Amino acid sequence: MKKHTHWQPHVKAWRESGLSQADYCRQQSLNVKTFSVWVRRSQLKSSMDKNAPLEIIPIQVAPSVPDAPAQACMMLRFPRGEELELSTAVSPRWLAELLQCLS
Repeated sequence: MKKHTHWQPHVKAWRESGLSQADYCRQQSLNVKTFSVWVRRSQLKSSMDKNAPLEIIPIQVAPSVPDAPAQACMMLRFPRGEELELSTAVSPRWLAELLQCLS
C-alpha cells in the first residue's frame, strides 16, 4: 500500500472529526509526528491548487451587549494558511465586502 493512500483518508477523517491531531492519533493508534507531516503535506498540496474554491463557513455576528466581557474575536483562515483575526464588532456589511474582495 502506498503511504499516500494510507494517510490521506486519515487526514480527511481527522478534519471532519473536530478532534485535535493528538486525540485523533490516540484513537487511531497513529504516530502523531508522522500524521502531522501528512497534514502539512495535504495543506501544501491544496494551497498549490490554484483552482481550489474558497470555502465560506457561515458565522453569526451578534451586536455587543453593554455589560458583556471583552469583545470576542473571529479568525478567518485562508487556503494557503494565512490567518486574519477580527473583532466580532465589525460590521457584517464590511465583512461581506472584505470577503468579496478576497475571493
